[in-house]
Amino acid sequence: MRLVVVVPTYNEKENIEEIIKKVLQEAKNIPDFDLHVLVSDSHSPDGTAEKVLRISKDNARVHYLDVKERGLGVGIVIGHRYAIDKLKADVLAQMDGDLSHDPASLPTMLEYIKKGYDLVNGSRLMRGGKNLLGWHRRLFTRGSSLYCRLSWGTFHLTEYTNSYRVFTKKLFENIDFSKVPWRARTYIIQPAFLYAAISVGAKIKEVPITFEDRKRGYSKAQIISYTFDVLKFGIKVRFQRSKTFIKFLMVGTASYLLNAIVLGLLNRGQIYAVGVFAKPLLSFIPQDGGTPTLLFLTFDRLFVSSVISIELSIIFNFFFHENWTFRARSHEGSVITRFLKFNLTSIGSPLIQLTSILTFAKIFGLHEQIGLAVGVVCGLFFNYFVNILWIWKARPAKILAAAPK
Repeated sequence: MRLVVVVPTYNEKENIEEIIKKVLQEAKNIPDFDLHVLVSDSHSPDGTAEKVLRISKDNARVHYLDVKERGLGVGIVIGHRYAIDKLKADVLAQMDGDLSHDPASLPTMLEYIKKGYDLVNGSRLMRGGKNLLGWHRRLFTRGSSLYCRLSWGTFHLTEYTNSYRVFTKKLFENIDFSKVPWRARTYIIQPAFLYAAISVGAKIKEVPITFEDRKRGYSKAQIISYTFDVLKFGIKVRFQRSKTFIKFLMVGTASYLLNAIVLGLLNRGQIYAVGVFAKPLLSFIPQDGGTPTLLFLTFDRLFVSSVISIELSIIFNFFFHENWTFRARSHEGSVITRFLKFNLTSIGSPLIQLTSILTFAKIFGLHEQIGLAVGVVCGLFFNYFVNILWIWKARPAKILAAAPK
């Protein structure tokens, strides 16, 4: 297999020769891989290109790509695309060109690629990892990690903003780069690429690394702008991941109102405390006494009204979940089958609602609408997770788009 290590650079004349040398020294430790180095340079004016081109004349495993555009994401994405199309890479790696990353970690990372992982992420924050940057950048790293874990909901990962990674050609080509801000001027490509990999179902492994501060040259990190980009991206991810649940809540709210209105009209002839009819629509059913009973259930007006209003809300919920909330998810079987499954799985939520209505009204002597509201909230989360795990399952990950050429 051919491994191409992509090193994005801008003004790294002082470091580039040493990093190339250190990467190539690892060839003896990874005999299963044909190791190449590609310097993806953003048209550095400091002489980086001349140094790399001189080295490449004497070593066919060293390559230079003049990207002509500033930006870490541009250098990374175009560099990987070039490595695949021109250098025929099977496995891709990336590391900084300032000697912050130790190429000695490559053999360990590649072992996990051989074991079937799609992406191996170098982590400074897991046990065994070290972050030797200044306190303000260490604070940014830990703060970004905590923020991403909370906003993304990815608690199995520790590192989000590091650029030291190894991944397969297949993973790179499965990512939809129209959804990755790879042309941004900050380093948002690092967490954004990781999230894109998660989105297509990549199998990810983290390994501890040591991250050293550069010894020569200057850092191009724009911490303030980068922080804002990470915050904005996290909000976007949280919204995307919560979009279905937000729709579910909207349908649930409308369903609750329908349920409450029907229940009020059938049982009292009113909507909440507002009188609508002179008497309840089910006034022919006694409210107390003279009605059939089964075990602990009394089939009085409140019970019958509750059952009718709940079933109408189930039908309402199914129609909008089928055609709006879960439209993008898998629709297995016929509509009738899904409707029957929905009714079956909805038993739990109505039972919770019914129990709550009767408990608040008959045990605590409170208005049945209070019991309904409590029951709706309690049954909400139960119903949501049953829906997404059984009726409208997530679609399998697909190849979304080719990487930019």
